[in-house]
Amino acid sequence: MVIILRKFLKFIRLLFLLIILYLCLDYLNPIERIKIKNALYEDVKPLKIDGYSFRDLNKNNILDVYEDHRLNSKIRTEDLLNKMTLEEKVGQMFHPPFTLNPDIWMLIYEIAIRGNQLTESQILFDNISHFNLYGNPSPETLAKEINNFQEVASRTRLGIPVTISSDPIHEVPKGGGVASFSVDGFSKWPSQLGFAATNNPDIVKEFAEIAKEEYLAVGIRTALHPMSDLATEPRWARNFGTFGSSAQISSEMTIAYMNGFQGKKIDKNSVLTMVKHFPGGGPQKDGLDAHLFSGKDQIYPGNNFEYHLIPFKEAVKNNLKVIMPYYGIPVDQTQENVAMAFNEYILTDLLRENIGFNGVICSDWGIITGRHWGVDDLSIEQRYEKSIQAGVDQYGGETDTSYLIKLVKENKIPESRIDDSVRRILINKFELGLFDNPYVDVSKVKHKVNTQKNIEAGLLAQRRSLVLLENNGILPLKKESKVFIDGLNKEIGKKFGNVVNSPSEADVIIMYIHTVFNGNQESGINRIFDNFLSKLFPNGDLMFENDINDKVDEYSKQKELIVIVDLNRPAILDHIKKSSSGLIGTFGVSDQIIFEGIYGSFNPTGKLPFEIPSSMEEVHNQKEDLPDDTINPTYEFGYGISY
Repeated sequence: MVIILRKFLKFIRLLFLLIILYLCLDYLNPIERIKIKNALYEDVKPLKIDGYSFRDLNKNNILDVYEDHRLNSKIRTEDLLNKMTLEEKVGQMFHPPFTLNPDIWMLIYEIAIRGNQLTESQILFDNISHFNLYGNPSPETLAKEINNFQEVASRTRLGIPVTISSDPIHEVPKGGGVASFSVDGFSKWPSQLGFAATNNPDIVKEFAEIAKEEYLAVGIRTALHPMSDLATEPRWARNFGTFGSSAQISSEMTIAYMNGFQGKKIDKNSVLTMVKHFPGGGPQKDGLDAHLFSGKDQIYPGNNFEYHLIPFKEAVKNNLKVIMPYYGIPVDQTQENVAMAFNEYILTDLLRENIGFNGVICSDWGIITGRHWGVDDLSIEQRYEKSIQAGVDQYGGETDTSYLIKLVKENKIPESRIDDSVRRILINKFELGLFDNPYVDVSKVKHKVNTQKNIEAGLLAQRRSLVLLENNGILPLKKESKVFIDGLNKEIGKKFGNVVNSPSEADVIIMYIHTVFNGNQESGINRIFDNFLSKLFPNGDLMFENDINDKVDEYSKQKELIVIVDLNRPAILDHIKKSSSGLIGTFGVSDQIIFEGIYGSFNPTGKLPFEIPSSMEEVHNQKEDLPDDTINPTYEFGYGISY
């Protein structure tokens, strides 16, 4: 008890210090804003030539080649590249976050890791022009802020516009996990596993088309998704973000996802997809995640490395423009055991030369200053040098451009290598039409985001993702049945049936169980941020805690029991299966949809996107890189019944 109290007091002190730091930094922001104002160039003015209107981005009253939208992206890129200083080039190679309306945990994270530097100053003084969204702003607030960033960017020397990206923001609040967010005001859909459970690429494409329109409306031009990793290791915490264990289904879903976001060609109506995490992050040793040092190893005991490449090969053939490698070390698959972003064989020999990818390789977030597995003994400067040599074009989450600039000036990296990366990056900006009109119409956001049509489409996808696992005939539930509800919204339940206040009054008990989470993955390294981050990752135990199983037993002895379990991570269901009259698996759906399914408003058609192991012993005996290879699973891949 004393140890717990000490830890709590230590946390409170840290929180207090961070808040004080934030207030101090906020006090300094007005000074920073004055510096920004003084550094701004004049406004961009239009040039009228031959009946066309052009933006005079460098304010010289002359139509430069890179300003001429009649020319192709490659020609415009070369002209701009020749005009850029080394500092302006290097700035393009960084992709940090900006934070808008964060919750308290996101605020602490941002203060602890990045301080409170204004995004505007990063645009002006660091020449950075790529940012990803953190926080939970309204769509209108987000659109206004992105327009503000574009205004600042337009008043830099060359007027290079910003590209805004985002992790998934469309998931139902209870459905996601690490690196997936539910931002209020956007239409709501199931997790990627939920899309896989529909086994219908058309639904995925419809989602992507709708999400694209909502992204475009607010100014987001790159999707930091989909995850094309394969869920071959049931303990891995990020299974929720995959399309399941099948390489074929993942490939089909990835292509549908890309086609919906990008369209037939990349243009002003496109949102780029950054497919991740090459060469497949699923085979994590013991299921531990590579965000943490304890999960740094990806292993292939089944010699199945090639299987994990299949969706990525298909994505590359489908006009993929940006790809993200994972944090992990592909143990004994290459000449040196270093993480993907430092591994020349993975990024250059395999991805570029063998598979033929010619787009941007953007590292996962924080590989230099945080998740630098396998190169921990190298200095920051050496990590940049090694990752550049390996093939990285852009650094997710990093902000300090000085190291790369220094490496070039000291002739450790040729400027031509920087040009190679910046060329790829700028071509994407030009093809998206950002140089010609980077702004959005804020007044139209409410007519394009979270419309009734979009909401209904999201609800339909949620319905199609529901998987019925067991039914002794109790489902669909009769409206007159007296039900006691545990874990779901009772007010919503009352719209469907006769809800009572105690199990003793009920004919049927409905119990919802969240995704299995039995404590935390150990960080494996004693750093404040890593210890904080470890709280977001579960350990490898897929058994539900005793109190949950005890409650299931208690309920099942009293009445007929219907259990709904969120399977955004596989769970051991053998005990629950034997104790329940009805069992439903979900992948991030709303309470409304769960009740609809229970009461028969629709007939469940979803299929499991991976197998459900029968015991932890079987989990321990399976191989991390092989799909669905446990003995005697409780439910096999593709299982799902209907009424």
